[in-house]
Amino acid sequence: MTPRPLPAPILAGVLACVLASGPALAAETGSVVKLDAATQTRLGVAVAPLAAERRAAVVTGFARVLDPSPLAQLDSDIAVAAIAAEASRAEAVRARALNAADATVSTRVAEAAEAAARGDAAKLALLRRRLGLEWGPTFQRMSDAARSRLVAGLAGGTSALVRIDVAGFAALNAASADLDLGPAGRARATILGPARTTDPRLQSTGLIGLVTGAQARLLATGFAAPASLAGGASVQGVVLPRSALLRNEGRTLVYVRKDPGSFELRAAEGGVPIPSGLFVPRGFAPGEAVVVQGASALHAAQNPPAKEEE
Repeated sequence: MTPRPLPAPILAGVLACVLASGPALAAETGSVVKLDAATQTRLGVAVAPLAAERRAAVVTGFARVLDPSPLAQLDSDIAVAAIAAEASRAEAVRARALNAADATVSTRVAEAAEAAARGDAAKLALLRRRLGLEWGPTFQRMSDAARSRLVAGLAGGTSALVRIDVAGFAALNAASADLDLGPAGRARATILGPARTTDPRLQSTGLIGLVTGAQARLLATGFAAPASLAGGASVQGVVLPRSALLRNEGRTLVYVRKDPGSFELRAAEGGVPIPSGLFVPRGFAPGEAVVVQGASALHAAQNPPAKEEE
């Protein structure tokens, strides 16, 4: 008795799990599979045309989660130094007033109090300058309250600081960066400003970004992920729908309909992930029809399992 084929949605789901587990695709990119209309219907194959889209040019790089402990320590030191500076300033004011009124406090004591106040103020100023020298001007410009809230978020896991490096200086004016977290999805980092040290390999000054929300809890210190930033003039391309994408060994593959009965397996290169799918500037043309349903089943039809010997 001939086994009945699985319904297309179930077959597609099973094959998607198999593809995600890592076996190599047997079909080469550029190969063509031919299926008649009845078979396409049975496999649930559906296509959609690609529309032209223009997006800002994207620069790719890497993001690394920073250890927030030095910033937290510096924030604490500034808070302590600010309290000491205010107390010594008040003491110097009182000592000078008493000395001027009736010499209850000697001139020497008053001068010592003023010297202590100036010393505490200098220590506080040095700590504030360290913010700019070690973390960048954005952190130096933050108010004490804003910086303390930032440190509290870092300690509570609701935010994370990342350093983003790209080659050259193409993305120094970027406002945000997208981090690719793999199966966990993507995280958006708001760019706070340039870093204060250079990556010797990429010769990049680097950028400091802040990730907030649920995704920040996934970013442990030292974690690294690919990052993409907008930088430069816009480019023309198309958006490949998420449902059309097949992933295998770091490659993204799509089936493109060549004619009513032929489908070509094509690799998507140089693409940038976006919420609706993958923006690609080359390799695909507006108006081309891609398989958006049944792609896994189509691949299974192109690569049937080997028959066992009787």
